[in-house]
Amino acid sequence: RVLGRTGVEVPILTLGLGSVYTRAFGNRREEGEALLETAIRHGATCWDTARGYGASESMIGPVLEKHRERVFMISKSGRRDHDGFMRDLETSLRNLRTDHLDIYHFHQLRRAEELDAIEQGALVAARKMKDQKVIRHLGVTGHNGAAVLMEAVRRFDPDTLLTVYPVSRPDRGRYEDELLPLARERNLGVFAMKVFRQARNADLRGVDLIRYALTLDGVHSAVAGQDNAALLAESLAMAADFQPLARDEMARLSEDAQRRLAGDTAPWDRPGYVDGAV
Repeated sequence: RVLGRTGVEVPILTLGLGSVYTRAFGNRREEGEALLETAIRHGATCWDTARGYGASESMIGPVLEKHRERVFMISKSGRRDHDGFMRDLETSLRNLRTDHLDIYHFHQLRRAEELDAIEQGALVAARKMKDQKVIRHLGVTGHNGAAVLMEAVRRFDPDTLLTVYPVSRPDRGRYEDELLPLARERNLGVFAMKVFRQARNADLRGVDLIRYALTLDGVHSAVAGQDNAALLAESLAMAADFQPLARDEMARLSEDAQRRLAGDTAPWDRPGYVDGAV
């Protein structure tokens, strides 16, 4: 799909290379690199990582260096100040063995008061680096309520958005009902994350969850964590034969998930949650 205003075509499946990947391959790096090589051969060339994802960037770097022109590389910085953001970007570039990033996100926006610090610090740095084409596109991410992301979209005018679109419709559906229409209005590229979270608790099929997210009007790609070759093969098969859900199927799936998950707090809604840590 064309990723909104970026004009870039990206696969509907984005490889999530955070904790799921680093836990599986942190001590088996050659196997992790082999999985990435397999993904490239099958067209899964949109990769998502972050400074906060432990060794992820350095694990990806050797493979990215060999295939830089084929991979749409995304990373993130959690720093809000100018100099901290610049240091994060320099580290990301060094670890990933590249001279540019296709998207660099402001990572995990939590509170409205953070936006002032970003606007006066990290955003200045990011725009400078975007002018120099070190950052090709600028994005925002978060999962602490739709309101702070909506305010960030209005104030920062980013190119892309990465946020939660699980079938359970968190924040009383505001991610879907309010944030997503704003993203469509601004022609943002939208990535859905956390689509698999809580699935085991509710005995839901992963393929249905990713189909739900990809059926939403305005979502361009879904991020799925990868920790073994079988899961990658299943994810690739889903993407190759993707069929959107009908509206009534989506409603039934969401109602079923919310009923089964009643009282079960999502990991990202728990105090102290750090994205990529679990």
